[in-house]
Amino acid sequence: MWELYDRLIEEVKDGVVAEEVVVGQIWTLTKSNTVGLAMSSPQLTTSNFVPGTCQGQTVKELARLIKSWDFLEAAIGLSAINSILNSRETMNSIVNNGFKQLPSGSAFEMLGNRIEGEKVAMIGHFPNVDELSKLCNLTVIERKPSNEDLPDPAVEYLLPEQDIVFITSSTLINKTAPRLLELSKNSLTIMLGPSTPLSPVLFEMGVDIISGLIVEESEQVLRCIKEGGGTRRFRNAVTYVNLAKENYL
Repeated sequence: MWELYDRLIEEVKDGVVAEEVVVGQIWTLTKSNTVGLAMSSPQLTTSNFVPGTCQGQTVKELARLIKSWDFLEAAIGLSAINSILNSRETMNSIVNNGFKQLPSGSAFEMLGNRIEGEKVAMIGHFPNVDELSKLCNLTVIERKPSNEDLPDPAVEYLLPEQDIVFITSSTLINKTAPRLLELSKNSLTIMLGPSTPLSPVLFEMGVDIISGLIVEESEQVLRCIKEGGGTRRFRNAVTYVNLAKENYL
């Protein structure tokens, strides 16, 4: 079950030092070669010993925290990984190795025609639910369900029956991602959100489309996160990137 995590950690270069780590209200950020993001955990604990120790550690050391069951630590670990992988250099390397670069922007909008009439599951309640439900037979599965959302255990019953599955990359933090990918192996599977690493490892582990971002204006994003902001506040400072095993459009 740890293969996905171990291979992401292996992707991080040795010797790179973390310049800054910020755990904001919504997003966690590590700044090293670039800026990497991960969703902050709402389940903060007082028992961990990480706060106050991150700056100056190597990114590799911080990356290993992704395997922690303390989700504050795991978010730091994922943001550290993304501070190395989520760059234009990495994106170009993935494309040069035969994978496809799809149009940038929202994965939901990009796949609008592909989704129409299909059975679609969404792991995580994204803002696009209402519009998406007009195009397809949509099921939303959430850890804290609201309205017509279904609770977590529904994945075991419903994912194998879906044509398309959207998986929030915050599942890497709570460790449900490997099982979700296993259940979705016969579906077109998209991992999406600012927490998503731009790594071909995800393709090898069952993801068909990676939908993440590259931070272009690091100081603007850093300031927004420090002040409690979300993606709406810094969307003009990032580029949303879509990479795929093949052209699914």
